[in-house]
This record gives sequence, C-alpha cells and structure tokens, in this order.
Amino acid sequence: MKIGILGSGNVGCALAKGFAAEGHVVFLATRDLNSQKSAALKASFPQVTICDFATTATEAELAVLCTPWPTAQDALKLARAEENLNGKVLVDTNNPIEREADTVHIAAGWEGSAGQMVQGWLPDTQVVKCWNSTGADNFYKPQFDAIPTMFIAGDNTDAKQQVGDLVRAFGWEPFDTGPIERSRECEALAVLWINNAMSNAGGHHAFKML
Repeated sequence: MKIGILGSGNVGCALAKGFAAEGHVVFLATRDLNSQKSAALKASFPQVTICDFATTATEAELAVLCTPWPTAQDALKLARAEENLNGKVLVDTNNPIEREADTVHIAAGWEGSAGQMVQGWLPDTQVVKCWNSTGADNFYKPQFDAIPTMFIAGDNTDAKQQVGDLVRAFGWEPFDTGPIERSRECEALAVLWINNAMSNAGGHHAFKML
C-alpha cells in the first residue's frame, strides 16, 4: 500500500519507519524540502520518499496526520486535503493538549475532540482515530509482557478494519471504541498516558483491554 505521512516529527518518523519495515511504499511530508531537516530525513530514511504535503496526500492510498495539533489544519490545507484525500482513509494521531506546570490536560473543550474536528473539516474523507494513546517509541512491535491494545474510533467500518490490520502488523491489538465521537475518550487516554509517563512510569508502557 502507498501510505502518506503528513508530518515529520517523532510520531511521523516512527510510523514511516514501521510502515517501510512492513513493505509499504511510504511518503513523508515536510514543509521545507531544502532544509537541513529534510536532508537529515533523507539520510535517515533512504527507503522513504521525502516530499511536500500536497504530493504526499496525492500519492497516498491511506494518509496519517502526524503534525502537532496547533498546526494540523494548516498541514491539511498544504496537503490540499479536501481534494487529495477525498474518499481516502485518513488516520488522525492528534491529541489537543495543553501543558501546565508538571501536568497536561485536554484543550479541545468538554464536548469536542481532535478526531471530530478533522472529520468535520474533511467530510468526504474517512477519518480514523489511532496511534494517539502511547509514545512513538512504542508504535512498532514493542516488547511488553502482553500484546498491548490500540484504541481506534471512526464512522466507517471498512476504514477501521483497514487501520486495524495495520495495527496488528505493528504488534498491537486494535480495539474499536465506536464512531468518531469516541475520539474524545481516546484522547483522554493519551492524557492519562502522558501524565503517567511524566510522573513515574517513563515512556515504556501501554494500555491493555481485558
């Protein structure tokens, strides 16, 4: 499958590395193709095509939104997502959080979520919430005492099945929480994970549905 990663930070790079290891054709979007960061990405990921956002979205059969939440809408505009992701699956990894002192909290209000907002921006795209409730270092085949659970949400059953298959290939068990409105609960899990990581557990932990 051709997979487009919209964003080249820790989350995007971790997913790009995992998808490439699974044999997918991967496009990784960055804002400035002439920057030192772009050159470093090309050196670090020779099996991945580094390109702009619009090309990434055009080439992708499935795309993943991995930018920081404050720049997510702008990244989708750069990708011309309304046109280039029309009818495609877009995985949203975002968590709309704010940090205050030594803790984080949700910044999307009590009724909304990043997943719902992305779906609202792109009504003709099949948005699936995923890869938001653990750290990027744990994404691909993590070593835990049991298979960890990756919580997903979205309105389209086929899209969630497709994302669930990718999750399994990464060494996780997908758990369908329901429609895109359940992104709110998935994002709350991220707050729990982050605060736990900051307080005492470090980054090597994940949730398990039993």
